[in-house]
Amino acid sequence: MHMRKRTAILMAAVTALAIGGAGAAEATGGGTVQGNRCDNNSLLGEITIAGTTDITNETECVNYAKSGVAEQSNRCRTNSVIGPVNISLAPGTDITHRTNCINYVESGDGVRKQTNRCRTTSLTGPINIAAPGNKITTETNCIILAGDDDPENGEKGGGNGEHESR
Repeated sequence: MHMRKRTAILMAAVTALAIGGAGAAEATGGGTVQGNRCDNNSLLGEITIAGTTDITNETECVNYAKSGVAEQSNRCRTNSVIGPVNISLAPGTDITHRTNCINYVESGDGVRKQTNRCRTTSLTGPINIAAPGNKITTETNCIILAGDDDPENGEKGGGNGEHESR
């Protein structure tokens, strides 16, 4: 294999690790604790160049149980120095960047506490170049659900749709 080809493959793998991410935990009972930490950190990114198709980049950080979970916690962070950078010049193209931070217990039985800390930050960005009529969306969704019960829910950490630029 040529050195350039190996370097290109290595760079593609490192870029995928630096840009993408996901976490999930599932439990079935016994007063367990579920916790996720989903961090996406990049110097330059996410970079999206859309042609004629819609593009969606999602990070899923999910705790799910049917019942019996005492605590659930998520920490979801999407950080970049520059970005996301979106270029969409074809009419009618949508680009979506979404971080979903979800705690869900189906029955709600025994749930004492659910906590989400969600944040999307960028030093410079997002940077969007789009044709008229195109839609570019950056979302951070923090969701806590526990059946019909109302556990002592902790902070949702910024709530839905937070995007922080410094």
